[in-house]
Amino acid sequence: MEFKKSQNIEQFFQFSLSAIINILIVYIILVLIIGLGKTLCSISDLFSTHQFAEEFSKIIMDVLSFLVILELFRSFIEYFKTKRFRLHSMIDPLLIFVVRELIVILYVHEKTTDNNLIGFSLLILSLGIVRTLAVIFSPESDK
Repeated sequence: MEFKKSQNIEQFFQFSLSAIINILIVYIILVLIIGLGKTLCSISDLFSTHQFAEEFSKIIMDVLSFLVILELFRSFIEYFKTKRFRLHSMIDPLLIFVVRELIVILYVHEKTTDNNLIGFSLLILSLGIVRTLAVIFSPESDK
């Protein structure tokens, strides 16, 4: 009797978890659609103002930010499918975020020092090495 009760509770938990994940996936899709709409609407601002360079810089940053969010949500969806975190799928959004920040700094022509560029280079290199090692020594490759 006790085994059957715990099995029913576990089935209820799995069903509830599946329902919650499906709701979150729909929510993520809605957020991405709204974000894409906001990014596309900024094109109208580009042609309606006289400050083309400033609006163009804003659009570039919006597109890069959208790509970071897209990669982060893709990692969440992968977690929902596999029911576990994969190190390489968690490093991907971080790598994209760091590269985005570097592009924004260089594109906006902010004053960068050699130390900043060396720091970004070491961070990207170390994240790339960790991601490569995570793929090579993945538990799936042992099977």
